[in-house]
Amino acid sequence: MILKDQILNDVSKISNHQILNQLYYYLQSIKKLLPSEKPNKNTILRFAGLLSDKETEKLTKIINSEFNRIEGEW
Repeated sequence: MILKDQILNDVSKISNHQILNQLYYYLQSIKKLLPSEKPNKNTILRFAGLLSDKETEKLTKIINSEFNRIEGEW
């Protein structure tokens, strides 16, 4: 059992609402310390249009020739 499952299992056994409230507020305070997951759409869009169609075709051919085949026996 992984740690997250063990924590969920332990929490599911707590029936005291006061303790559950304390745990809830403790978790909320921890979440504030974690880096937030921000959508990276704007980061990715910065690169839109940087390659010409010709460069894109060349890159696509290289990727397909190098990574879209299986070598050896399977």
